[in-house]
Amino acid sequence: MRTLRVLTTATLAWSLASSLFAADELWVNQFDKAKTTAAKDGKDLLLDFTGSDWCSWCIKLHKEVFDLEAFKNAAPKKFVLVELDFPQDKSKLSKEVQDQNAALQKQFSIRGYPTIVLADAQGRPYAQTGYQPGGADAYVKHLDELQQVKVKRDTAWKKAEGAKGAEKAKLLAEGLKALDTDLAATHYKPVIDEITKLDPADETGVGGAMTFKSDLAAMNTKLQEGETPDGGAARKAADEFIAAHPKITPQQKQETLLGLLNFYRPPKDNEIVLKLMEEVKALDPQSETGQRANSILESVKKMIEQSKEKPAAAPDKSPKKGS
Repeated sequence: MRTLRVLTTATLAWSLASSLFAADELWVNQFDKAKTTAAKDGKDLLLDFTGSDWCSWCIKLHKEVFDLEAFKNAAPKKFVLVELDFPQDKSKLSKEVQDQNAALQKQFSIRGYPTIVLADAQGRPYAQTGYQPGGADAYVKHLDELQQVKVKRDTAWKKAEGAKGAEKAKLLAEGLKALDTDLAATHYKPVIDEITKLDPADETGVGGAMTFKSDLAAMNTKLQEGETPDGGAARKAADEFIAAHPKITPQQKQETLLGLLNFYRPPKDNEIVLKLMEEVKALDPQSETGQRANSILESVKKMIEQSKEKPAAAPDKSPKKGS
């Protein structure tokens, strides 16, 4: 009986272990276990959001980089490699893994494939990339450069451990500034909240800006997750968001309004988008967002003009039945 119990336990252990690995033994497909391994081994996470059986650039990245020995020999020394696949053939993945991948797609705001996210062992992303030409050696070098972002972050945060008050806020902010602004705002809210608490006057210039970004990302995510995203409802939410942030700058207001483009569709919403882009441009014509709004504005004007120039369909003069 004891022998049977040992064999059953061993079989279960191997079954669980094998489920952790993807098609390539270097890649795992369970995020939580990957974080545990990364923490134990002192490594980071490399998350590959991919469409293995349909995405041409994903296939190209694997063929030119991930499948080559130069990558296989170097990358696992620094990263736990995690494949988060979205194949057309769903039978390739268990329902558990499919649900996990869908949740992580939302968590990391993945918009296209392949997307490569570099994260620490806690799962906090510090860099994002995708396909890069040049082969495996160049890609390994590219990853090394991206890891320096985390080095800068952690160097500042290590100093912050022995600091207090405004000095600690300054060092925490220095670490955040090493990251992409949107990435920091979306995934580092506890740090942002601590900076805001330590620096209520926002002398670092990070607390207010990052809090705004974080709140905006949360609003957009909530709107996009709605079952039937509606332009009118999105505009109402944006206006309420702006009213709730009395210190919002013209550029931040531009960013908020520009995000509404996700909820309008040409050609039926051309006139609405035209007025929206005029509004965005007027807030600050010289800003990057203002110039982008102007470009969209001109494109929409052309679309409207072209629709007016399109000749009307000729009346149907074919004989009707019974005539």
